[in-house]
Amino acid sequence: MEPYEWKRGRYKNLTLRILLPEGGLRVSAPWYIPRFVVDRFVADKAEWIAQKRRDLVSLPPKEPEDKVWVWGKSYRLRVESPGRLPRVVLDADAGEVVVRVPATWTADQRRRVLDKWEAGRVNDALMVLVPSWVAKTGLDVDRWTVKKLRSRWGSCRPDTRSLVFNSRLGAYPPDCLEHVVTKWPIW
Repeated sequence: MEPYEWKRGRYKNLTLRILLPEGGLRVSAPWYIPRFVVDRFVADKAEWIAQKRRDLVSLPPKEPEDKVWVWGKSYRLRVESPGRLPRVVLDADAGEVVVRVPATWTADQRRRVLDKWEAGRVNDALMVLVPSWVAKTGLDVDRWTVKKLRSRWGSCRPDTRSLVFNSRLGAYPPDCLEHVVTKWPIW
């Protein structure tokens, strides 16, 4: 049988994931499901696992890390190390996004600065979009947040009148953000 990483927790369902890029397996299971059931589940999915791994080989190569998408346009990423506090600047004329961080920072730390900048751009756009749609619909929104979500573009909580948006929406054209804003069930 295939080796896999097993996570138990307050999950609703038994799920199987292929981990990128190496193709390892992770099974998430509710606390009450015994190990032998998980083993049988993985064994039953052997053909599916093999097919997904074959699909991984045929995937196009991942886009290089030296590109950043801003509102649907691709920009080169340039990292400078002036030794100051972190800062991100969009230089549209040069076609670059410049990340200024201390020289000792790792790629992961630089990525977090870029993610925070991206979330700020989305939040700035929402400062205009959400109030305009609130005025058009007459519905009320108390607050919204922008986070790096894994599998959704956003979510809403009508009971608390709050919205959550994916920070990756800043990589797509502005129409995509407006589409997500206008398609909430509360509108």
